[in-house]
Amino acid sequence: MTYLRLLWILIIRNVRQEKFLTMLSIIGIALGIGLFTGVKVASDRAISSFESDIRGMNPHASHEVSDESGNDFDEHIYQDVRRYDPNCLPVIKTFGYLPELKEAIDLNGVYTLKTAQFLRLANASQGLKGGFPHGDIDWETYYRTINGVLVSARFSERYSLKKGDTMRAFLYDKDSVLKVVGILDNSFLPANTVIMDIGNFQEYLGKTGHLSRIDLATDEQTIDDLRMRLPPHLGVEAKDDLFRDRASLVMSFRHNLQFVSLIAILVGIFLLYSTVFISVAKRRTEIGILRGLGADRKTVVLLFASQGFVFGMIGSVLGLLIGQLAAYFSVIAVEKTISTLYSSVTISDYLLTKRDIFVALILGVFVSLAASIVPSYEASKIRPHETSREGSFEGRYRRYQTPVALAGIFLLILGLASAYVDYRDPPFPFPLLAYAGILFLIGGFTLVSPYYLTVMLKILRSPTEYFSRSIGTLTIGDMKGNTQRFSLALMSVAISSSLIISLLIVIFSLRGSLEAWINRNITADIYIKPASCKANYCFYPLSGEIIGMVEGFPDVVAVDRFRGLHLDVFGKKVIAGFADVGVKRQFLHRMYYDRHYEKILQEMEGDEPVAGISEFLSLRYGLKIDDRIELDSPSGRVAFRINDVSSSYSTTSGYIYIHRKWLKTYWGLDDATQVSVYVRDAADIDRVIAELKGRLLPFYSLEIMNNRELRDRIMDIFNKSFAITYAIEFISIMVSLIGVVTTLLSLVIERKREISILRYLGTNWGQIRQNLVLSATITGLAGIILGVLLGFLMSLILIHVVNRISFGWEIHFSIPFVLLTGVLVVVLLTTVIAGFLPGKMLKRIDPRKFISFE
Repeated sequence: MTYLRLLWILIIRNVRQEKFLTMLSIIGIALGIGLFTGVKVASDRAISSFESDIRGMNPHASHEVSDESGNDFDEHIYQDVRRYDPNCLPVIKTFGYLPELKEAIDLNGVYTLKTAQFLRLANASQGLKGGFPHGDIDWETYYRTINGVLVSARFSERYSLKKGDTMRAFLYDKDSVLKVVGILDNSFLPANTVIMDIGNFQEYLGKTGHLSRIDLATDEQTIDDLRMRLPPHLGVEAKDDLFRDRASLVMSFRHNLQFVSLIAILVGIFLLYSTVFISVAKRRTEIGILRGLGADRKTVVLLFASQGFVFGMIGSVLGLLIGQLAAYFSVIAVEKTISTLYSSVTISDYLLTKRDIFVALILGVFVSLAASIVPSYEASKIRPHETSREGSFEGRYRRYQTPVALAGIFLLILGLASAYVDYRDPPFPFPLLAYAGILFLIGGFTLVSPYYLTVMLKILRSPTEYFSRSIGTLTIGDMKGNTQRFSLALMSVAISSSLIISLLIVIFSLRGSLEAWINRNITADIYIKPASCKANYCFYPLSGEIIGMVEGFPDVVAVDRFRGLHLDVFGKKVIAGFADVGVKRQFLHRMYYDRHYEKILQEMEGDEPVAGISEFLSLRYGLKIDDRIELDSPSGRVAFRINDVSSSYSTTSGYIYIHRKWLKTYWGLDDATQVSVYVRDAADIDRVIAELKGRLLPFYSLEIMNNRELRDRIMDIFNKSFAITYAIEFISIMVSLIGVVTTLLSLVIERKREISILRYLGTNWGQIRQNLVLSATITGLAGIILGVLLGFLMSLILIHVVNRISFGWEIHFSIPFVLLTGVLVVVLLTTVIAGFLPGKMLKRIDPRKFISFE
């Protein structure tokens, strides 16, 4: 008999008969793969967006000249740079926001003729017309229209834009209008890239004489010579270094989401294991006969592994469809989070690439084969005389239960030890050992689960028999005889529960810590920043007239002028905030009072250069209080003594807090990117805001918020940032439910003869169904108890190890007891409901068939 014929008889026929079970297994795989793919696509597109932004208009540029603090600089330096690289490209750029389209754009002012040359090199095979790729562009109109812009074909199609259309845009602190004068059909550019002639940009937006960067494509020797000639505040950096620095901001966010997604896939492994095991149980007689006819073990293993492979392929393909949908929503969440915590980013592409599809298929097949290999091996060990015996698998495992449990305890110890090493002295820049520790814990609990279930059955025997009488005795006996099978369903519930518990504890703890941070730092009455800035920190200065107008209001008693800069610390860009510490200390008592914090602020007002740093910098570079941190400035390198180390939930790239008097002393700046306004005690804040808006908004594009609005916005961003984790929790509950259903189905299938005998002895279908529901309830209860312990350990590792290494945030551990109780009750109810689902298969059992067989 050929292999394909055997595959049809033993596997395909079974799949056709058990459509519901097959569908459950495929959905379980698809959900896990879809979630992983969606998260991967979103984070990959964010990184690609960073790379496109850094590469700029010239794909061949290897370096760029820029101000080391992130400011625009005098364009006269361009003439000096041209002596070293005649083909260098000057660029001035800003991020803008289109309120009517609710879309961010990356506006680039470029030297149009040179940019056309570079794009020609990048698209030689497409055929260029008029210097740019095919596009309907009237070049005379483009140059003559001071607010004329070129938009990408993808952007114009998405918003139905055509030549002559205008777009309202918030740029810097002004409300501007951009006119579309041409469409660029160029896939090289990100969809949200908008191009403007550099002269028009400078004149229209009031940036005459300024550049943001100069792109270079030359050799290292020329770069070294150029570095020697540049002013102190300008530097030459490699594009690759800039990209790695920017991408590193996203990697921690990406690693955490993908790790949680992988745990959801791990739950699917238990599900598929049960499904293939059901096929083995149903075909035990045929397998025994096949072995009696001379089939070797390799053939049997290959047959059932093929079933796992087919399920994996189908589930992965369906997972790609789910992943595409998940990618759309993940891109929205990831873009919002990254733009707020890290740096402005526009992600316009959420479509799966060939690489994404390949990775998803490989992962799905690997998971499916890993899940099916054990039951396939068990099928190969069936001997001919076992064709008339049911439940023989459990007998083999029972004798190994104790040594397997000891191996599980060893993995638990190894997992805790791995996490502790990362806690004390992490050897890697990301929490690799902590992730490994969590996986070791899951593996350890999995190996311990059969022994744990045996203990739980002994504990639950008396109450179960008391409430359910003979059915309770029968249920406990069935589960005790099938501990290996039920332990798999138990672990499916335990892993799902632990994932939900750990994430809820992390979210609840972070929320509490964030609220405490808000109380300490959000103390002003009114906050003003450019409407174009959607991140926590802005880097383009407000017009000086704005601050003068605000200070002139009769109810305003003080204004804290805040200036954000990007500074280099140990080769990495971090955010530095320069604020009027005296103003903050003067009004600190209004909403928050901490004598220690007030002492820190008072120390910053002294004559010694001191600075506070975020815990991220302390952990990453071993900095502590009274150490000195050296910062480059136009006046040379300055050493600041560290007088405070605290968490900064507003960014994860590192943060330095300095008195703004040093901004003028060393950086020669006295402007502000955001302002915090304090009003007199008796003033009506809403009235003051209305007056400020009436005076400022006709001339400037600003966001003016009161203290409560800013607090609510921060919490709203927090909630949206965890939208993906809520999806993971939902999927975990679904997969857990499917896992319990498949386990009960496998029990029904393998114990058809025992059920038939019970029917002949007078047991009705309702009592047998009660047996299944009781089995599901005990499985769910035992799984939740184990999940609570695993989830508690996972949350400790996530908060005190993974979080500290990845984000540098100090989170105060707290448990939402009421919320957790409610969620766990929902999980338990889902497992109880799962006990009713195999009822349809139960009634298909014909007792006469099995009794006659005996």
